[in-house]
Amino acid sequence: MSERTPVYVISVAARLLDVHPQTLRNYERAGFLRPTRTEGKRRLYSVEDIEQLRHLIGTVEQYGLNLTGLKVLLVLRHELRALHDR
Repeated sequence: MSERTPVYVISVAARLLDVHPQTLRNYERAGFLRPTRTEGKRRLYSVEDIEQLRHLIGTVEQYGLNLTGLKVLLVLRHELRALHDR
């Protein structure tokens, strides 16, 4: 099984991350990830999705950001790396 294989339903993913399922829906709505959907439209999260969310949620908690602030931070990090690489 690959790290990208979708295996966790939203309730399990939320429990693994110690957040409410609505938090995961908010991250999806904000465009931070797109979990796989079953034919019945249920969200399935992979190990990779869980790790990405763990990083994002940790960043939000560390810096006291909302999702808009997280987007700004990620854009600035990306731009800084691009400048550094030049």
